[in-house]
Amino acid sequence: MRRAQANLVALVAALVALTTVSTLAVVVANGALADATREPVERQYATALADRLVAGDGAVSVRENVLNESRVDALDAATVRAFAGLPEDADVRLRVDGETVVETGDVAGGTTVRRVALVVDRGPRTVTPGLDGRDRVTLPRRTPWVAVDVAPAAAEVTTVRANGRVVLHDPGGLAAGRYRVNVSRRVTPELSFAGADLATGAVEVTYAPADSRKVVVEVTVDA
Repeated sequence: MRRAQANLVALVAALVALTTVSTLAVVVANGALADATREPVERQYATALADRLVAGDGAVSVRENVLNESRVDALDAATVRAFAGLPEDADVRLRVDGETVVETGDVAGGTTVRRVALVVDRGPRTVTPGLDGRDRVTLPRRTPWVAVDVAPAAAEVTTVRANGRVVLHDPGGLAAGRYRVNVSRRVTPELSFAGADLATGAVEVTYAPADSRKVVVEVTVDA
């Protein structure tokens, strides 16, 4: 009798152990299935956002894989979420060269996608050429445009050349105001000025430099 009872207790214990192991296996399997389902979705969103950021026609790009630094700095959470159409329950973190630019919610894990790009500083800079004794100014290479401001009392400026090419000319003197001049990205721009009694202050030159650095754009989506 005692032996039968012992066998019964052992059987019950075995059944309980089997049930516990089965339950744990189901929980682990469900968790693995959820992770396996979630990761492709996260990667899809992260890839879409990363590609959108470095696209040639992107809202923060100058051209493909070249980002405008000031536009990147101006990004906010709503804009970043809209880029990839992220669902409300998904959190995202955007880092550029290791620095967090935007983060929504609590990105505790998720899937990360990286892209290599250039960031350029297009902030305009203004110089006043010293025209006392000289008639030219050299600007940084890859400057896409130049604006020449002729001072109100500087009617003596008659001609402006860019690398020897006449870009502005009026034999009676250029009227006061701002003139935009296109220059080649492939050469170092050199502006020269002609006129009577040129002096420092006759013109101001504003240009957009193309200071650039290589960065890693890192997008993490936690859905």
